[in-house]
Amino acid sequence: MVPLREQFEPWLNRLSAFQHARVLSIEPVDGGASNITCKVQLLGAEVPAICLRVQRQRGIFEPYDVIREGRVISTLARSKVPVPAMIASEPANQPLGAPFIVMEWVDAPHMGNAPAPSFAAFTRMVANIHSLDWQALGLQFMGVPASPREGILGELSAIEARMPAFGCSGDPLLTRALARLRESTPDDGRLALCQGDINIFNYLFLGDEVVSVVDWEQARISDPRSDVGQLVSLSHLKGAPYGPADAQPFAQAYGVAAGKSVTGMAFFRARWLFELGVIYYGWKRFNDSDPWYSWDHLASLLELSLDELP
Repeated sequence: MVPLREQFEPWLNRLSAFQHARVLSIEPVDGGASNITCKVQLLGAEVPAICLRVQRQRGIFEPYDVIREGRVISTLARSKVPVPAMIASEPANQPLGAPFIVMEWVDAPHMGNAPAPSFAAFTRMVANIHSLDWQALGLQFMGVPASPREGILGELSAIEARMPAFGCSGDPLLTRALARLRESTPDDGRLALCQGDINIFNYLFLGDEVVSVVDWEQARISDPRSDVGQLVSLSHLKGAPYGPADAQPFAQAYGVAAGKSVTGMAFFRARWLFELGVIYYGWKRFNDSDPWYSWDHLASLLELSLDELP
């Protein structure tokens, strides 16, 4: 759902800085499966464009909460992690049919399109996110698990809750994977701010530096190895050879950036391959097409990862 100009412009004009702004166009940003993101071109405002992010009703990361996301972004504006400046939020379903937030438009390409992105800069930024003092920043409103283990179990429960609507609650491999993950959930981690979706499309670059980190819909307080596991799992689906999880290139690079080797990644690789299996079903349900990876490849990797769990 892309909002119409006549729906959004009167609301925007209620903001003091945009009283005389005219909306020239509202164009969706390609890619992504989180809240719906649009670039709004303006005339008669101090800035030529702003970012409009509308809450998605259904999708692979449901339930969505764009107002919570906006609060996370506003809080992070006081940190060393660069985020878009929040402009305003609207928790009501009117005038766009769903809650939404408005942010500055950061005119920079994401890592996948940037001409000279730095993998080292990306990795450092992920480590910086995990090193934030989330308590001092006041991020407790996100929900604080009693322990890192409880945080991981909460992630698994959130994924499980999506399975019936995605049509995969009876899938034998995913059912077995969920049970094995719960049985082997580690208790040796720490609590940190996790972005929840550290794929390259959420890191905007100018030159070789990250100038903004976007998409905080899945942010949570949990074990930071959960974030690392996402990139490790995605790398295998994209063709990286399967081997010891702790020795994977991103896990190694992250350890260097964080100043401490990361261990115990076998569980977090399996955890993310399980979620990507659930996402496979959800993608087919909501997009009427297959995702970019195949079920056979995903299933073979998930089987391998489950065999490694204690």
